[in-house]
Amino acid sequence: MSSTLKIELDVKQVLDLMHGLPPAAMQNAWRRTLRKTSVWVKGQTAKAVSKETRIPQKLLRQRLYFFLRNRDTGKVWLGLNAVEAHRLGNPRQTRKGVTVGRHRFDGAWVMKNTAPDGPIYRRTGKDRLPYEMVKFDWSASGEAGFKESAARAEERLMVILRQEVNYELQKAIGRAR
Repeated sequence: MSSTLKIELDVKQVLDLMHGLPPAAMQNAWRRTLRKTSVWVKGQTAKAVSKETRIPQKLLRQRLYFFLRNRDTGKVWLGLNAVEAHRLGNPRQTRKGVTVGRHRFDGAWVMKNTAPDGPIYRRTGKDRLPYEMVKFDWSASGEAGFKESAARAEERLMVILRQEVNYELQKAIGRAR
């Protein structure tokens, strides 16, 4: 399940603020704004998705990437493929299966002899041998958290951009003295 979420921003009010700055200063302010906004979006996305899916933020931050595509655009990418169950926390064997973090997998087991902290397995058939590694599918709830944080990205981008333009203006005023 792959979907693209695209956010387009109206930067007319920002261009009015940047009107008096040289092009290099405007470009520097915009680049810093994109970087700072990406860090904020990554943090907010990890927080929102973690709240929805009960997956640790540390694991989610490993799946979030920011790409500065060119001088004007950036891209935040979140990998929504299934997570191996043993990465969700410390696996504990119970009578019914395995509990990892806040998740329970019935009929599963950990191969303690070969890898005590290793993968969790579950039988796929009635016989002894066909088994598979247990994975936690979180794509539907993860996408909802990602969209929630993306909806607030424009507001945050404008706040940071005002700060960066103000910084460039203060630098220009300081040089003029």
